[in-house]
Amino acid sequence: MKAALLTKFKQIELKELEVPKLKEGEALIKVSYAGICGSDVHVFMGHHPTAKPPLVLGHEFCGTISDIKTEGKGYLKPGDKVVAQPVISCNACDMCVDGKENLCADLNIIGVHSDGCFAQYVKMPVRKIYKLPEFVDLRLAVLAEPLAVAVHDVRRSGLLAGQTVFIIGGGPIGMMIAFLSKLTGASKIVLSEPNESRAAFAEKQGFPVLNPTKSNIQAEAMKITDGAGFDKVFEVTGTSQGAALMTEITKKGGNIVLVGFPNDNYVINTSSIITKELRLDGVRIHAQMNFAAAIGILESGMLNEQLEALITNEFSLDDICAAMRFSMEEQNHLKVILKV
Repeated sequence: MKAALLTKFKQIELKELEVPKLKEGEALIKVSYAGICGSDVHVFMGHHPTAKPPLVLGHEFCGTISDIKTEGKGYLKPGDKVVAQPVISCNACDMCVDGKENLCADLNIIGVHSDGCFAQYVKMPVRKIYKLPEFVDLRLAVLAEPLAVAVHDVRRSGLLAGQTVFIIGGGPIGMMIAFLSKLTGASKIVLSEPNESRAAFAEKQGFPVLNPTKSNIQAEAMKITDGAGFDKVFEVTGTSQGAALMTEITKKGGNIVLVGFPNDNYVINTSSIITKELRLDGVRIHAQMNFAAAIGILESGMLNEQLEALITNEFSLDDICAAMRFSMEEQNHLKVILKV
């Protein structure tokens, strides 16, 4: 099979590899589409602390069952349209038993710790695979994993209908958080984004956007909320600027969700956290129940138009080098996908 192999950091090559061999309880999936994520770029550049080449990259994908190996017949069969949660947990440690398998003591993320989906075939445990109805467009189903991340983030925030939301960062995850916040019933949803193309996209979707290079975000945020601040603030950039802003624009008794992974440690205003009695929630990938919820949203079609708009560029697997280069160098894209 064709596969995009990270042969060494900063070097990816299209190679002919053996099709993965199945063990009991696994299925082979013929990949239809794969998504390029910021974490794929981190692995490519050698910035991920645990990923090591040689490695087939990629963890966002959809496709069809090619083969399956289970003692029981189960509900999956060859030809089924599927997506799979790429977070493989031990299913036995305290966190897994608690339903927090994203915090598993022996976590294996495909495309990071084992071969991923930038290939014609990928194998997955059957318990991580979800069958899709025939009417679901696979081109949109490739967004199931990042959508699950956003579901996890919004649920962690405890957002209630009528509350206000501020999102620092208007990339794909920031936009999905905005879409889900609207579905949840947030009364105000505002984003901060310096990239004019991304800001224009968010505004086209109906969300007010503030540019941190052109305005005083803190002053504007307080003006929008009549001096109260926002109930829920999502920091999606992983930057020191975002960290400095988040504690200042959050309402007393509100909470902050730290979504963006920082490249380095940064200073957080703990005085504001104490005096305003703020809550900080970290988020890591997503729990499987939130992946299942993302599938439900895809099946409902409620966000089809918005998700379609998020896909700004499509490459073939044969053009993986160009696709990775584009993802790193072109600043105005949102979601880049590979057609396999």
